[in-house]
Amino acid sequence: MSGHRTHVVYIAEYSTGGSIESLLTLVAGLDKREFRTTVLFYRLPDESTHKRIQDAGAEITSLYPSASNSAARRQLKKYNLQSKVRKYFGRRIERAYSSLKFMIYFARFRRSIYRDLCRKLGTMQPDLAHLNTGIANDTPAALATRRRRIPTVGHVRDLDELTYLSIRAARSVRMFICISSAVRDNLVKHGISPEKTIVVPNAVDLTRFDSSNVRPADMRSEFGWDHSDAVFVLAGRIVSWKGQDDFIRAIAIARQGDHSIRGLIVGEGDQSEESDAYISRLKKTIVDLGIDDSVKFSGHRRDIPELMKSADGVVCPSSSPEPFGRVIIESMAVGTPVIATAAGGATDIITDGMNGLLVPPKDSPALAAGLLRLTNEPEVSARLCSRALLAVKDRYSVGQHVRSICEIYRSVLDNP
Repeated sequence: MSGHRTHVVYIAEYSTGGSIESLLTLVAGLDKREFRTTVLFYRLPDESTHKRIQDAGAEITSLYPSASNSAARRQLKKYNLQSKVRKYFGRRIERAYSSLKFMIYFARFRRSIYRDLCRKLGTMQPDLAHLNTGIANDTPAALATRRRRIPTVGHVRDLDELTYLSIRAARSVRMFICISSAVRDNLVKHGISPEKTIVVPNAVDLTRFDSSNVRPADMRSEFGWDHSDAVFVLAGRIVSWKGQDDFIRAIAIARQGDHSIRGLIVGEGDQSEESDAYISRLKKTIVDLGIDDSVKFSGHRRDIPELMKSADGVVCPSSSPEPFGRVIIESMAVGTPVIATAAGGATDIITDGMNGLLVPPKDSPALAAGLLRLTNEPEVSARLCSRALLAVKDRYSVGQHVRSICEIYRSVLDNP
């Protein structure tokens, strides 16, 4: 019908984190003459996120606008028993166990979300649904869009183990948008057809991270360091798999060869007991290694581009594979060299020695060698940065990302 705009509803359980940043980038870049967009949250986001979504040109609605639904808040806990099942019986039995646990959890806490989503989507009647959280968390939404016969795509941003119920619900999803080859391989490993997967990497907003626009922060004086010190930044949630402990040990090793090397850990924990205990261990390690003047915690910061621009390098030392590694492309865009562990999405982005450095996971001595190389070989840093910026503009621009997603939308809608 002439003049009809395709109505896309984005179903998002969470209103914070990288998935929302990616969603905002996508929605803002869509041609509003072709697409009408609505973001359906389980609960309304905070005022800042609400305004950013409206500024991006999307409508906002929620499943539970006036009260926090207890089922929406409940998270499936991984009890110690699950790790014991894996240890004594293997991954196949562990998967069966976790699937049974998930089915019980779904029946008790998530079935009501499925029913509420069915009613909400019946009222909205969108042309297309875009699931924004991942297969496991989006199971109620996948079942609801199948019930309402709404063409659906799923954005997969994690490397989670999938249960049988989640995979069954995912059968009705027409296409899975994977943010890296590692994410795609994980889906295929769990039985998702390769023909239903496509890799579309995240994008970086060059208007925010453009190296010519970002001015360095006065970071060294803020933390009591000299202007000539070599500072390396690790930005992200403070949880054990992000590798802050390996970063601290690498700083200690590198300082044996160059006393100017410093480390700044940017971010906060996830407010869990496990994260709090991990942060306490990190601080004790810093004291035990005698580097409490050389490694600092900044807490949550809003001036991430400025901190990256000020640094001699950005480090992503994750001990488990990153699904993508947004910090990597942001650092590349701002003109700062990156060292990352050679696992997961980082291997899609970085070619070792060309546009960044890769080191083995959990290898503090190798990471320390990378820190010393960037500190003492400025010509290497300059070469890495120039090639990294070209890669970002060529492969991770917002325009290219939006065009790829639009092609998927059209393909799904044109082939019922």
